[in-house]
Amino acid sequence: MEIAGQDAELPEIRVRTQLFAVFALLAFAGLGVRLFYLQIVEGDNFYRETSERIVKTVTLPAVRGEIRDRRNRPLATTRPSYNVVVNPAQLSHEGYARLLAGLGPLAEGLPDWTKVQEDGRKARDGSLLLAEDIPRDAMAAIETTQDNPGVRIVAVPRRHYPNGPLAAHALGYMNEVSADEVRTRQDEGYRAGDLIGRAGLERQWESYLRGQRGFERLVMDRRGLRRADVHLSDLVEGPTKQLPVAGNNVILTIDVDVQRIAERALRGKLAAAAVVLEVDTGRILALVSKPGFDPNMMSGRLSSEAESRITSNRLRPFVDKALSETYNPGSTFKVITALAALEEGLITADDRTKCYGFLQVGRRRFRCTKSHGLIGLTGAITQSCNVFFYELGARPGMMNRLAKFATELGLGAPSGLGLNSDQSGFVPTEEWHRAQQTADPKNEGFVVGHALNTSIGEGATRATVIQMALLYTAIANGGKLWLPQMVGRIESPAGQVVEEFPPRTRREVSLSAESLATLRRGLVGVVNDPKGTAYKARSKRFLVAGKTGTAQVQRGARHKGDDPPLPYEQIDHAWFAGFAPADHPRIAFAVIVEHGGHGGDVAAPVAMEIVDSYFDDPALAQATGTH
Repeated sequence: MEIAGQDAELPEIRVRTQLFAVFALLAFAGLGVRLFYLQIVEGDNFYRETSERIVKTVTLPAVRGEIRDRRNRPLATTRPSYNVVVNPAQLSHEGYARLLAGLGPLAEGLPDWTKVQEDGRKARDGSLLLAEDIPRDAMAAIETTQDNPGVRIVAVPRRHYPNGPLAAHALGYMNEVSADEVRTRQDEGYRAGDLIGRAGLERQWESYLRGQRGFERLVMDRRGLRRADVHLSDLVEGPTKQLPVAGNNVILTIDVDVQRIAERALRGKLAAAAVVLEVDTGRILALVSKPGFDPNMMSGRLSSEAESRITSNRLRPFVDKALSETYNPGSTFKVITALAALEEGLITADDRTKCYGFLQVGRRRFRCTKSHGLIGLTGAITQSCNVFFYELGARPGMMNRLAKFATELGLGAPSGLGLNSDQSGFVPTEEWHRAQQTADPKNEGFVVGHALNTSIGEGATRATVIQMALLYTAIANGGKLWLPQMVGRIESPAGQVVEEFPPRTRREVSLSAESLATLRRGLVGVVNDPKGTAYKARSKRFLVAGKTGTAQVQRGARHKGDDPPLPYEQIDHAWFAGFAPADHPRIAFAVIVEHGGHGGDVAAPVAMEIVDSYFDDPALAQATGTH
């Protein structure tokens, strides 16, 4: 019976054995397929992923090119900056406490130990940037007094403006690229955390200045420590190190000394602008806009309070008032009216007009500053007689003549500098006024009063400070309208000239020598004739020619007699534009003081201080080619 039972169990055992064998065969087959897939099909990918985890690519930042003045003095450069980087996996709690103690006041606001541990686990390479741009003494204290594993001091280049706010609007500033820019400019090599020129020359010449970053590949263990026993060639293809390429240097036409003179002359003014040009080249010697800002602060980590304070400032410190703000030019525009009338043969230098203190047109009176009596063109420029120019504006077709000459002399179009949203301003025509009526039937269209206002630089006429400086440069040099120039050349880091930019003429304006001579006599009288509107501000040492302007910002808001003072925003803008020396012009300039009042009292003294300081320094005049 037992033998028979055993015989019955044998087939069942064989079946089980066969099933187990089949299962084992299938398991080994599956394992073989999986190994084939992992090693053969995906082997390269897994190898690459593994090597990337132990091979760290360290970015070697490029040194940004310098911005220098025309005498090679740095206006924007790069200085060493020291950052604190920690690896929480290697850093003890006690070590972190010692680090915070070493940082002293700089430790305020840094995360606590728990937060550092959490952020370290999330970081791709386990490292955290703890503090940026620490002072040199703090860096030295951390490096020399602490044996603290997991703490590194990393030297990185940082943009530096050695003169602080000097020429801030011209230079601009830098800040971090946005997430959108990282996506859209990835092909240009920008990555998260990179800085980019955000305004001024830093933005305009970004591609020349930024240079090209390098890299170095290092083998690291799981704790983030470098391993020297593994050959990189076994893990990666291609070069293991590429040195960065420094950016080019941008050499300006601006002179630090002239810039400082112009900024000093505007001290005490709340909001103002000034431009100083070389008459024979159109090169910019100084470009000032007030109020300004410190590009060092703007290029660093700006606190939310500081940013709010700047952006809410009613004087708009970020607006370049020399280039991107437009104003009524006021009486500085009268040179256009004079040239148009002379060149079109509407008057001669000997013609006279009777000024009774106003000109009646219909039911409206167009007022002058006073009753000038019988006055000719030279006297009208010298004393800024509105009635004389009203009479010219009332001539048939005069408004379009004014537009023609204003456009020829650079108004109504951007100056060509291409910096800081260089504005075009506006020159109205009869057709433009008629078009306003078509768009809005309530608008009166063109009436003669529009031409009268335009003849004295009021109404719809708008201009920038740099346009007015270029206009007076053209008057000084006989009709040559320059393209303004701020960059003289580009140099390699080794000092070799990469590209040079000679002066460029925008156009030659055909103006007769007789018309220019008549106009210049009037401009000299403005400053040097006892009846001139800038006589009180005249230079005692140099012969200056120019024109005052008092541009109305609100109709009927001018201060009179014993009236209470006007609110700041209702006070007229003060202008002065001209050139010096009057008999042999070397520099031209335009100055505006926002809500400053009378041009002769406020803007003219600024211009005279610039002239006196400039020509009092023979070395400066020689260095800028005006000797």
